[in-house]
Amino acid sequence: MKKFLVLLGGVLMATVSIKAQTEKADWLVGGNFTLNTTTNTTFSLTPAAGYFFLKNFAAGGTFNFLYNKAGDDKTTAFGLGPFARYYFGKNNLKPFAHTEYLFTSVKVEGPGFSSTSNGADFFIGPGLAAFVNEHVAIETLVGYANSNYSGSSNDGGLALRIGFQIYLSPRGIVETYKSN
Repeated sequence: MKKFLVLLGGVLMATVSIKAQTEKADWLVGGNFTLNTTTNTTFSLTPAAGYFFLKNFAAGGTFNFLYNKAGDDKTTAFGLGPFARYYFGKNNLKPFAHTEYLFTSVKVEGPGFSSTSNGADFFIGPGLAAFVNEHVAIETLVGYANSNYSGSSNDGGLALRIGFQIYLSPRGIVETYKSN
């Protein structure tokens, strides 16, 4: 844990002179990955892509894939939907507000049974983007997550996410083209 904190502190100190890319017409691409192999196996991949429609305001789409195996039971889920986020501040540690809504299909299989249900996953909460360089940020989100599927009750609670985003600017492409 101590090594992780030292590494994180070094990354944050290295970002002191970096300018963040959250201008109108920029793009962001990234997501998060989960692997848990304690008593069961859980694998989750959540890529996302968005466009900055206004300075500091991005919206786009998210795809979610989840696989869980606990004993003989297997759960597979696919989700797709929109997200929106707004960034605050002008420094390299940019807080933001994030929300997303995914339309999700879940299949559960076990010995002698199989069921599929459709529903939705919702998330809302604050986050922090720590820019490692001009185009890459490590992000942390903490917020409320809720799942609601046919045939079951709402399931919600506190969620913590850690991932990364790559920020792409068309201005950088144009400037590179002009200099050649």
